[in-house]
Amino acid sequence: MNKKQSNKVIISGLGISGLITASLLCKEKIKVECFEPSDISKFATDQRTTAFLNPAIGVFKEIGIWEKIEPLSQPLKEMEIVDIGNSKQEDSTSVVFKPKEISIENFGYNVPNNFLRSELLGWLKKKKNFILHKGDSIVDHYAFDDSILVKTAKGKKLTGNLLVSCEGKDSAIRQREKIKTLKTSYNQLAMVFQVSHSKKHKDRTTEILDSGGPFTIIPLRTPLNQLRSTIVWMDNFDVINKAYSLKNTEFNSVISKKSMGIRGNIRLTGKRQKWPVSSQFSKTLISKRIVLIAESAHVMPPTGAQGLNTSVEDIITLHNICKEALKNDEDLGADRVLKQYQIKRLTQTGSKVFGIHLLNKISMTENKFLKIARKSFLMYLNQSPLLKRTLIKAGLGK
Repeated sequence: MNKKQSNKVIISGLGISGLITASLLCKEKIKVECFEPSDISKFATDQRTTAFLNPAIGVFKEIGIWEKIEPLSQPLKEMEIVDIGNSKQEDSTSVVFKPKEISIENFGYNVPNNFLRSELLGWLKKKKNFILHKGDSIVDHYAFDDSILVKTAKGKKLTGNLLVSCEGKDSAIRQREKIKTLKTSYNQLAMVFQVSHSKKHKDRTTEILDSGGPFTIIPLRTPLNQLRSTIVWMDNFDVINKAYSLKNTEFNSVISKKSMGIRGNIRLTGKRQKWPVSSQFSKTLISKRIVLIAESAHVMPPTGAQGLNTSVEDIITLHNICKEALKNDEDLGADRVLKQYQIKRLTQTGSKVFGIHLLNKISMTENKFLKIARKSFLMYLNQSPLLKRTLIKAGLGK
């Protein structure tokens, strides 16, 4: 009788993508070992939120943590785009996307990052087939026909069937494999912060288009009212750096004006965080016994909540391929298995990165004719329910 194939997966990086990947693989009784060099206790101080679309919510339900996350998560019931290209609200054009247009209840939920990380890590720590190597990182690896060997900063050596890079845009595994990337920078920064406001958000996300990039107000769940939101503001370096350095009183005045009064008076309630906006795409997503997922494979501007949701699509695809391989008693790191991931994700992620790149260029344009075209397109959307439904489905990955 043939011995059943034993599989072990090694994951480098335990951000949200790494945690979700580890959870789904552990759920399939696969032995998973994770390496995270940073202090995971600092995850609790992350004040950011993530707008997860419905496919990601399905993953949280499958893992079994959604019941704990849902009470703190804000339903995303409407998406509004407002074009004020001439900075005069009375001349603005807007379009509202509603989930009922494609017969669903919500587009997704806005979930606090710190709470999600805590729940995923707590779930994993209860699993006997999960091992976490805190404060350690993979510094070298060697792929063989039947296994992959990794060496760590603390001198550990271990072998597995598959090495998954969840290391982010500067993935050391990708660099050691000499996998080339296509990169684009925009002379643009994104700044994220939480605010209170005097008008209720009514479960609506509002994206304001002017010049420099979108100013997006994403609702937060609060116990007694709808008067708190997260804002993601993208603009050129000079504008964001100047706003970032302002004292709170001056900053509140700037963001209230930038928001065109759509949420009334706005007041900063937390810290400001900023980072450079860029696009990046790996020319291949696999190597021998290695797979790149999430920002190791693709980076895109935070437009339309596509970044981490595209990463979740990667993870769902890898999970399904691994499940099928287990059913057939196959080696998870075999070339045939990993080629399926490449075929299913390379074109999709490349198209997504390019599409978000174009949307960002359009949103930040200062070209008068492009601004007119942008506004005209939004006006046309209001007259075309079919096109609206098509765009909603595309945004949700359907």
